[in-house]
Amino acid sequence: MKFIGKIFTFVLLIASLTGCEKDPERPDYYFRFRFNGVQKEFKANNDSNIVFIEDGGLQIATFNMVSQKDPAKNSMFIGLRTPDTPQVGVRYDMQVPVNVQGVLSPQVTVLYFDENGKAFLATLLASSNPGARDDAAVTFSEITTEGSYGTFEALVFEAEDETSELSNRQAYTITGGEFFLPNFVSLR
Repeated sequence: MKFIGKIFTFVLLIASLTGCEKDPERPDYYFRFRFNGVQKEFKANNDSNIVFIEDGGLQIATFNMVSQKDPAKNSMFIGLRTPDTPQVGVRYDMQVPVNVQGVLSPQVTVLYFDENGKAFLATLLASSNPGARDDAAVTFSEITTEGSYGTFEALVFEAEDETSELSNRQAYTITGGEFFLPNFVSLR
């Protein structure tokens, strides 16, 4: 009987040791930038990613840079639309429009939420909105199986700014932006 007890104990020990495999470690995904000269650095949470989608002849990449449970604080969202698959080393500029169902639209858009949840946008094409100074750019520096690295910058404006004259809006700069985010690929 002691022999069966020892075997049972041994089997339980082996089962517990092999059953406790650790999940593969997640790389240290991050995003950082300067907002009006003030450095902002964040560890990207599990909701952060880049989703690549092909939709109606356009390649779309949505960058979700989220640092905490509330996606409306300390978060950045970038949309990229391009006729070709995003490439390493190519600078994608907001003011280079793309045709979306017959309408010229920005190639890059940016939405940033600060630590208080205040929203800042770069979404307007200057060619379609006289006086608009919105601007943004994103560049992939490396696309790997673990994720994508790259840089970004923007000239953004308060989302709640109700100034009727676009050229009179208060501008805010996002400079020195860098990211390393996981890739998710989705096909349509």
